Amino acid sequence: MKRRQLLQYLPLTTLPLSALALLAPASHAETEFERYQRQQQEGLNRLQSEWQQYRRRYLSAYRDYKQRLNKVWSKPQLSSQTRWVDYNDDLSARRVIDFANNEVRLSFANTDQMAISEARIRVEFEKTLQASIQQAYRNDPVLTRVTGAQTPDADQSVSQIPSADIPQLLAKASTQQQQTGKGTVVTVTIPLAADALPKRARGYLPQVKRAAHKWQVPVPLVLAIMQTESAFNPMARSHIPAFGLMQIVPGSAGRDASKHAFGRERLLSGQELFQPATNIELGCAYLNLLDTRYLKAIKHPQSRLFCTIAAYNTGAGNVARAFTGNTSVTTAAKRINRLTPTQVYAHLRQHLKYEEARNYLYKVTQAMPAYQA
Repeated sequence: MKRRQLLQYLPLTTLPLSALALLAPASHAETEFERYQRQQQEGLNRLQSEWQQYRRRYLSAYRDYKQRLNKVWSKPQLSSQTRWVDYNDDLSARRVIDFANNEVRLSFANTDQMAISEARIRVEFEKTLQASIQQAYRNDPVLTRVTGAQTPDADQSVSQIPSADIPQLLAKASTQQQQTGKGTVVTVTIPLAADALPKRARGYLPQVKRAAHKWQVPVPLVLAIMQTESAFNPMARSHIPAFGLMQIVPGSAGRDASKHAFGRERLLSGQELFQPATNIELGCAYLNLLDTRYLKAIKHPQSRLFCTIAAYNTGAGNVARAFTGNTSVTTAAKRINRLTPTQVYAHLRQHLKYEEARNYLYKVTQAMPAYQA
């Protein structure tokens, strides 16, 4: 007799507890593997939620600060991937290190050229070149609003320009006065030495060598990616937001790299990612992850290198999509393995979905030879 039919004929009060237990619907005991899967999914959901909250706080702080700047400046500037921007407390003076254009710009709002003395220019220039990463972070109202009083444990200067160079650099300064909707702005532009970029690269070379050796990635590749991502701006950030020299996104590559490097997924803060050693370590760990795991089915090392560079910017799924129309790397690898490295490079340059990724591949591969020595 089926269990449901038996219950129709026997009052439950007449059955012993042991029988009632037998008649109850069978409960599913969670296996150890199922518990592991559930915990992993719960951890993933928690990290996703934390990342969304972090991103909302960052973008909100960014918008609020830009609104404050709009009250003083017709064209407010904020820090970007290749530009570090700092203001004084009343926002009337702006200091910019433009790493891509290799120059410093000092701007003064609501004033005229005659009011800006050489002594004032020198003070502001020295303040710009001597600012440490820790000071830059502490003075940034966007970052401090998101992470509070925490600051990177890094006393390296943002500029990597020695103080001894200040007199020679100031001698090349030029001044421009401009009328804006918010008054007169005086800008002093100071070009940096032509060898400033390789000097900045050398400043990070010991950290790059350690991390590259540990994660078995080529030093020229790491330096070329740093040049392309940030022009060696340690305070680099993008709207995503991504942070630091190798532009780590906390909610995606940062999680994968932290698990690969430290053994568990973590949502890394901007405070951690602005520490050059940590940023470089995670960037190298992510390159290793792409090379040895995500793209390992690509047999030719040069073809895999091209795909790794593209994937660092746009993800392994988008690299696969360029060859097959879907995100299966396994399927894409079969086609890639039938092509020469030159053909793979040409295909990526033509078929990667985003123009940014197509240009990124070109910039990194063009920059690598300069770092071979």
